[in-house]
Amino acid sequence: MDPREAPPRPVITGHGLTLRPTTPADCAFVVAVERHPDNAAHVEHWSERQHRRSLERPGSVHWIIESRGHAVGYALLEDADDPNESLLLRRIALFSKGRGHGRAGVLLVARYCFDVLGFHRLWLNVARDNRRAYNLYRRIGFVEEGIARESVKKGERFVSMCVMSLLEPEYRALPRR
Repeated sequence: MDPREAPPRPVITGHGLTLRPTTPADCAFVVAVERHPDNAAHVEHWSERQHRRSLERPGSVHWIIESRGHAVGYALLEDADDPNESLLLRRIALFSKGRGHGRAGVLLVARYCFDVLGFHRLWLNVARDNRRAYNLYRRIGFVEEGIARESVKKGERFVSMCVMSLLEPEYRALPRR
């Protein structure tokens, strides 16, 4: 069987965090993170059922982010079975801001993408008005590729998304991965 059909889902640790596979029992926590006031305006809201379904979707990788054994957020990846070796960081959301968990979580996702899957590209979309996340991705080394104009509907309005990516050689050149 092609390893792209069933991507490995190991526990990944580093930078003071652990990424562990999300279980169906974690989905209530995931929904709470999405609806937290710090995240609600920037993170797509799914139901517990939608998250449970994503746990079984081919190419989807869903993780709980833990710090010292306590859940602090989650990450959702898509296309881990992509033959073009391009992994989508669909969502990362955390309860605690300003503690370095966002940076550390993104770096662990990058480790999974490049060191575990052996992929070439990690990419994401970030709302243009989400400056905190945009600046974090830039500091890590993500490059802006362009703007997906009015591509996401939030309530009654459409928002434009900035497409950003990190390539494997750029990841390898990062200091203190």
